[in-house]
Amino acid sequence: MEYDVLIIGGGPAGLSAALQLGRSLRSVLVCDNGEPRNGPATEAHGYLTRDGISPEELRRLGREEVLKYGGEFRDTKVTDVSRDNNSFTSTLDSGETVTSRKVVLATGVRDDLPETDGFEEFWGSGVHHCPYCHGYEVRGEPLGVMVTNEHMVHYAKLIYNLSDDLVVFTDGQDVFDKESRSEFVERGIEIEDEPITALTGSNGALESLSLADGRDVTRHALFYSPPMEQHSEIPEQLGLEANEAGLVDATRSQRGIGLTSVEGLFIAGDASSGGPPSIASAVADGYAVGTTVNGKLSMEDFEGGW
Repeated sequence: MEYDVLIIGGGPAGLSAALQLGRSLRSVLVCDNGEPRNGPATEAHGYLTRDGISPEELRRLGREEVLKYGGEFRDTKVTDVSRDNNSFTSTLDSGETVTSRKVVLATGVRDDLPETDGFEEFWGSGVHHCPYCHGYEVRGEPLGVMVTNEHMVHYAKLIYNLSDDLVVFTDGQDVFDKESRSEFVERGIEIEDEPITALTGSNGALESLSLADGRDVTRHALFYSPPMEQHSEIPEQLGLEANEAGLVDATRSQRGIGLTSVEGLFIAGDASSGGPPSIASAVADGYAVGTTVNGKLSMEDFEGGW
């Protein structure tokens, strides 16, 4: 099959790009393997008119809109992408091959979670990475925030106004210097330096953190901003390098947004450094990348080059 654009990844960024391209009369195929980053979360917040919607429902509604403009979907993984002259040939895990003039990577990232007992179990329910997405729902509760490197000290300050009962956990890491430690202590924030051995609770509700010295610290929610890595091997396969944060640096210029070092290859959403990791940001980035791709196609069709 031949398409104007293949979009790899059917989350908010990929769907937003597909919507703009469909409305621009482009033939679009979206491939998604059904492993969204926010899959463990039951609600998504901060997206105007859809605050509190489930991520699954948001994707369903997005698909309906893309289908309305002729977009197509495959619930499958893209295993290989190669560039040949002015087009791309992509292989799906079903064995089908797809040809497209352009490719948009909306493949997202994967959170690298600690191996601490219970951490993955409570990820998305009792453990959260984004205070803007989930902070309001746990306001005033006994909260914790994990700070395992010096760069996360600022992140801990974002949790400060959510509750008067906040504990900072370093998980045994040497994070705070004397000055930064005193900033927290002076504000009544306890810093717990013992390693965390387990997270415990029931029915998805976090109840306490167990420490290496045998103590249990009652907490009803824990915030942690984990390291990230590319969810798909396709960016690396095509020669795109991730930066220290695990993201691909996308070009933003007068020529458009989401351009990469590979001609005809674009990147949108969490996988790129285009904006903060949120649904609202992903939708905005997908919109911008979709219009950039259409502009590229239009100039090629009209002028024979850009």
